[in-house]
This record gives sequence, C-alpha cells and structure tokens, in this order.
Amino acid sequence: MKWLFGLLVFSLGFGGSLYALHKGLETQKDVAAVCIPGPLPQQGVLYSNNALELPLCHRARVTLILEGTVAKGQGPWAMVVEGKRILWQGEVRQRRKVVVQTSGDGIMALVFTNDYYQPPVDRNLFLQSVGVEPLLHR
Repeated sequence: MKWLFGLLVFSLGFGGSLYALHKGLETQKDVAAVCIPGPLPQQGVLYSNNALELPLCHRARVTLILEGTVAKGQGPWAMVVEGKRILWQGEVRQRRKVVVQTSGDGIMALVFTNDYYQPPVDRNLFLQSVGVEPLLHR
C-alpha cells in the first residue's frame, strides 16, 4: 500500500513539474517587443546561425547590402524581421541589395539561419552597408 501511495505522490509531483515547465517555456503571444533606439551597425558578419539587431524604431525604408559565401551549393539563407513579421527572406549568393519598409513597431534584425562549416568550406553572411530613409507620413 505504501508503494502505491508513493507512486501516486511521485506521479502528481512529476506531472506538476512537467506542466510548470511547459507553461514557463511557452512563448508569450501578446507581449510586444519594445524597440530601444540605438546606433545602427554599418557592417556586420554572421559566421554562425545568429541575428544582428538593427535598433531602428521608426518608419523607414531600409536598404541592406548583403554578401554571402556559398557552401555545398547553397548561399546563406537570410531574413530581415521586425518583431514577429518577416519583411524579407532569401538566399544570398553574391552581392545582394535588399530594400524593406519598417513600421517602427518592433525590433528589427538580420537573421542567418543555415550555417555550414566543414573546413575549408564555410557559409557566412556579411552585412556590407545599411542605408535608412525615414518615412514621415503614414
């Protein structure tokens, strides 16, 4: 009888722990990311799957000049995001000009998602320049 009670207590404790872990790791759906303005990087290098924050917190037309190195027949897959919105995504094989329009409602970032490194082959993403043209009217 004691083992049955012990099993019940263990099951309840373990189940409660899993539930708490699930709730703690759940994404927050209604929380807006606050954009804190800061200096924009003029260049950047992403050597691994990563993101480069572009703290632009107002409406603008943004021009990014990207370059990539090809590995295993693919260039880096890049995304430009603002908050939860994907503004642009695509493969960067050589030099590529990307123009997006921001709303100023979230944190903007350049994201690199398909890193590959097998010496001497290395897939990387390079941000060569950033240009910003403010948009004044909504």
